[in-house]
Amino acid sequence: MKHYKESPILIILNILFEYGLMLATYLICGFLRCHVLLSFGKAFYYKDIYTFIPFAAGIYAFALGVYGLKGDYSTIHYGSLKKETIWITEVQVACSAVGAACLYLFQGTQFSRLLLIMIMIANSISVTLKRVVFSKIGEFIFAKHFQAVPVLILGNSAHAEVFAKNILSDKTKHYQYDGYFAETENPHMSGYLGTYEDIDRIISEHKIGQVVIAEEQLPKAKLEKILAICATLDIESFIIPVFSDYMQWGQMLHYENNVMMIPLKMRKTDNILGVKIAVTDMDKTMQDISSYLEQWRGKYICVSNVHTTIMAHDNEKYRNIQNDSVMSLPDGGPLSAHSRSHGNAEAKRVTGPDLMRECLKKSQETGWRHFFYGSSQKTLDMLKEKIEERYPGVVIAGMISPPFRDLTHEEEIRYTNEINAAKPDFVWVGLGAPKQEIWMAAHKDRINALMIGVGAAFDYESGNLKRAPKWMQKCSLEWLYRLIQEPKRLFKRYFVTNLKFIWLTRR
Repeated sequence: MKHYKESPILIILNILFEYGLMLATYLICGFLRCHVLLSFGKAFYYKDIYTFIPFAAGIYAFALGVYGLKGDYSTIHYGSLKKETIWITEVQVACSAVGAACLYLFQGTQFSRLLLIMIMIANSISVTLKRVVFSKIGEFIFAKHFQAVPVLILGNSAHAEVFAKNILSDKTKHYQYDGYFAETENPHMSGYLGTYEDIDRIISEHKIGQVVIAEEQLPKAKLEKILAICATLDIESFIIPVFSDYMQWGQMLHYENNVMMIPLKMRKTDNILGVKIAVTDMDKTMQDISSYLEQWRGKYICVSNVHTTIMAHDNEKYRNIQNDSVMSLPDGGPLSAHSRSHGNAEAKRVTGPDLMRECLKKSQETGWRHFFYGSSQKTLDMLKEKIEERYPGVVIAGMISPPFRDLTHEEEIRYTNEINAAKPDFVWVGLGAPKQEIWMAAHKDRINALMIGVGAAFDYESGNLKRAPKWMQKCSLEWLYRLIQEPKRLFKRYFVTNLKFIWLTRR
């Protein structure tokens, strides 16, 4: 079952229901004015009700627009009944004022002023009751079908104390308080888990859904490490601002449990057809790999292009594999171009072959160990020769050319043990998409290294395939060069898949 926030259909139905409710209230109030309140003001007839239906429809559309801009339909839960009632009444009063002004300008004198007041009061009551009912229904469904989000707090400040108390007293049970870390224990807070020394293990071992940072003196290095763990494990992270220094970067502020929070992200992504493509460049990617290699052991990086993105769009299981990676890099030029067209000027292409070369170069300084999995034994032999020639001193921990068929259970165990015994820092996977991404996901947390699927990079580096000239790469024409090299295999991919991508991202 989808959550309300993830279902556009439910959001639209909620809006339409509220719109229909206001129109129904108009008709009921009109009926009462015609039959019950005859002695108050001028006579009002059925034909008057029907005459002003378009007018009422326009006013209520205006009300929906105001509610929508405020974000009322982003959730069916409200914080305070008193505040919600005041807000709904304010909008209805504003709509009545706009309606009265329109009636005066367009000489709608036969409309009853009494009816206008009745509608304002009735809509304030009906919309409030509707939201109360929907909120209760939402809470019931949430409790039945969804688990509360486990929350871990970092810090013991006054903000942390308020936030913890609000979670514990939250009647909706959307959140579950799992305790807090701090250098010292706060006697007014329950659930003390210890100092920051054990935080890596706790976050990794526990099913944490949200980390809230409320620590005034948290060192930058520790903050970056925590954010890296959260990004790797797909945990939402927020900071409760204490100083104005946090109020920057154009972050969207919001309130959670009556405390202002800023969402934090280790890396920026662009959702392209459901795939979270990293907004990055080669320098930033290498910086992230260098900084978080130890945290990323057992995880994987996908190198995505138009072909893999379309496959992920069409196949939910494969899409989940892509999004479960620590990064999905924009290998294809159209992906980084799409990100730039959506305001991410820093988005640049990061190809698999280029990334492998940069890591091999960097290894001459760092001593990183590399394992290569995939392709034919002949290609691996040529690759080993080229690496030793181009990158002297780089450690090749091992190479495996698996058979071109499904592996047996015994083979899977043997290859996994062989890779781990070699103690690599990187496992480069050259099985081709989608096979390499499926393999990496299946070996997540089983292989003690960072896995990176690089497609044809083994063939390029070994010399089996000649790569397109630099000018074609810069002009996003590498696909054309590859098509000329392998027309039979790549024709469908580049013409059918690329046309589908253009059509789906045409906006």
